[in-house]
Amino acid sequence: MENYLPYCQANKLFYDRPSATAAEAFKVARRSFPEEWTVASDDHWTYLSRNGATLREQGWKIHVSVVPEDAEEVIGIVADYCLERGVDFKFLTSPKTHLNLNSKNANRGSSGKLITIYPADDDAALAEILGDLSRKLEGRTGPYILSDLRWGDGPLYVRFGGFRKMYCTGEDGREALAIRRPDGTLEPDRRQPQFHVPEWVPVPAPIAEMMAAQAADSSGTMPYTVERALHFSNGGGIYLARDNATGRQVVLREARPFAGLDGGGNDAVARLHREAETLQALADLDFVPDFLGTFTVWEHHFLVEEYIEGETLWTYMASRTPFTDTANDPERAAEYVAGALELCDQLEQALGRLHERGYVFADLHPRNVMVRPDGRVALVDFEVAYRPDNDPTPTLGCPGFITPKALAGPERDQYALDCIRLAMFMPLTPMLDLANAKVEEFTDAIAAFFPSAATAMASTRDRLRHTLGVEDGARGPGHLFAAAADDPAGPAMEALIDALAQAITASATPERADRLFPGDPRALNDGGYGLAHGAAGVLFALRMAGREVDSEHVDWLAAAAQKAPARAGLYDGLHGAALVLHGLGREEEALRILERVDAVPLPGSPSLSGGLAGIGLVMRYFAAATGDERWRRRQAEVLDRLTVLVSKAPSGATRSAGLMDGWAGAASLFLSSYEDFQAPAFLDLARQAIGRDLAASETKDNGEVLIKDGIRLVAYLGDGSSGLAEPIARYLRLRPDENLAAVHRGILAAAQPRFTIESGLDGGRSGLLTVLAAHPDTAALPEILGRQIRSLSVHAVPLEAGIAFPGRWLLRLSMDLATGTAGVLYALHAARNAVGGLQPGGGRTLSTWSHATGLPFARPQ
Repeated sequence: MENYLPYCQANKLFYDRPSATAAEAFKVARRSFPEEWTVASDDHWTYLSRNGATLREQGWKIHVSVVPEDAEEVIGIVADYCLERGVDFKFLTSPKTHLNLNSKNANRGSSGKLITIYPADDDAALAEILGDLSRKLEGRTGPYILSDLRWGDGPLYVRFGGFRKMYCTGEDGREALAIRRPDGTLEPDRRQPQFHVPEWVPVPAPIAEMMAAQAADSSGTMPYTVERALHFSNGGGIYLARDNATGRQVVLREARPFAGLDGGGNDAVARLHREAETLQALADLDFVPDFLGTFTVWEHHFLVEEYIEGETLWTYMASRTPFTDTANDPERAAEYVAGALELCDQLEQALGRLHERGYVFADLHPRNVMVRPDGRVALVDFEVAYRPDNDPTPTLGCPGFITPKALAGPERDQYALDCIRLAMFMPLTPMLDLANAKVEEFTDAIAAFFPSAATAMASTRDRLRHTLGVEDGARGPGHLFAAAADDPAGPAMEALIDALAQAITASATPERADRLFPGDPRALNDGGYGLAHGAAGVLFALRMAGREVDSEHVDWLAAAAQKAPARAGLYDGLHGAALVLHGLGREEEALRILERVDAVPLPGSPSLSGGLAGIGLVMRYFAAATGDERWRRRQAEVLDRLTVLVSKAPSGATRSAGLMDGWAGAASLFLSSYEDFQAPAFLDLARQAIGRDLAASETKDNGEVLIKDGIRLVAYLGDGSSGLAEPIARYLRLRPDENLAAVHRGILAAAQPRFTIESGLDGGRSGLLTVLAAHPDTAALPEILGRQIRSLSVHAVPLEAGIAFPGRWLLRLSMDLATGTAGVLYALHAARNAVGGLQPGGGRTLSTWSHATGLPFARPQ
């Protein structure tokens, strides 16, 4: 799971950054500073820089890491030192932020960083600061900063990296923070969990000496050979390893001192040794891994335990459930139900035996349950297991399997077990934190798809209703979705679209500078204006659906885009904001923004999201809208670069495929350019681009075509096969190809699963609905769309102001285009348009505006 948990702390409904009030800030953040210094702050950092001085782009920087109880004093010492010597620096603003960044769920790459110091471009100055602060901070300690080189045995760390934010295209095709090579080109600023120096960076003599000393340190010798990593958290890793002496495969659990803090202030080391005691106490239970010892290597503590062969319960569910199939197979469904319920019965018996021994497992979820090859279950990760009569209640827990109403004692395990019973058939349990009455809908849907599970689901539902306090008669908006599904162009659909638009508008916070609408956490760190996760995408969806767009909200978007750093990209950058502002009638502001971002060097990625394809589509739109040849020339430049890229790309599977980060967007641009210039070469290039993504596809026995992403087969719009449906259809209208037509049919077939984990446009149900709506060439279309609309109700959350949908990971609601409610709104409008023809607010002009985004859109019949 991506690191979304820290963004769940500030708000129970929406992702938001953990913020600190002035009263909670460190004393240093509240004090007065000399007038020759500029002070700035955000929700995380307080920055101090000398007036008139320009921070250089990059260099060797120093980090300070200490334990929470020393943070206040150490910030004061370092601040006084830097102010006296004129050295720019920043520090975390509040103790709460410091604790969050050192918690178990924090990002490993940034964990431990309390203070960052930016020395002058002088090796002597770097060495002087390190020497002075080493003496001033002697005896202090803190979490190891994994990306850095530790200076001696104190709290100082160094690494070469960016001082100012610069961006380039990473290996995965996405935007990445960058550093500049000597020839002026940008490359990703690697912030990995190990110290790294780019090969072209001169290493100052003192740092080279420290690197050599640490390389010669023999205390890092492991008695085990690590074969692969199984999991990482900020507290440490879990590894599959082999005993060098016996050859036996084992599991190593790593704990980093002072890192991975829980709500009680315990670090990963404390929890690891408590886990060792628990495993020894429960050694006679056959569902508990054998304890094989502990050891320490270079300050890191390790627990060695039995390697249990098999697969996690999550993998078992994902690989066997028939719920994601496009067709219903009653025999396969009944077989799955029998196996799933038998595993749940085993878990209930195992938990009962634990409770008899006075223990509560306390962290039960599908990834902490192993299913052995012979079908027996085992519990793994006893990190927070505890004895209610002897130990404090743990504060850690997995979202979707823990509730404040059942936090302690055996009830905690019982609730988690009931959530597993639910998740075996419908893994949406995190949504119970957003709307506890969803348990009714979930169990009804499970009973409809898995009739043989109905009895078990009834008792599970009753227990969950009791624990969660669900009121009798609680009803979701399913009836509205059902009515809209029966008549996608009728009044119920209008009412449904109104409900989504009202929820979106009511969530707006124009008084905030960092975001207008709550959405994915990524929008909190990129200016909040973007098409994917920011204001531009939400206003685009509202306007496309024919709903009113508040002029104050357009003002907010224009102001945010004007002040944001010039970053290129359609979905991730200012090109998308310019496109939306122009479509909303703010032509002059849009052109000013476009001219500013046009000065940014073109990215090297072919992608639609932040690369050449998206920028080319925007250039094409503005060339047609304004008649300015400048934008047509820019489009030609983008096409030239894309032509080189697609010609040089390897013929095998690409690292990224699909609409957003693959070649599908480039295919769309080539096809649009063919429409403009009628040059057959563009058709050839479009076919090459389509082929690049199809190289990563797999055709199932039933003819469905999906993109292979690791062990997953993906049909979604953003990174799956559905993103190819629109460019393939456009290509086939111009150049028939029966093999490609069969692929197209397979893509549309794969776009009709009975269940999806998420509802979003990029990675969920609404993206599939949009694709199906864009191909109204079958008499069965109303029925096909109706099934998808009806299925959306399972993700719908009623609010006082309307209806909203959860974002990525289902932990909080989102209003954005890529992951949330605005994307569902766009999909419902596309479905309405496909069945009923173009609606008011969805005319040909707006359809052209929509196509500039690269998204599929239903054409009138």
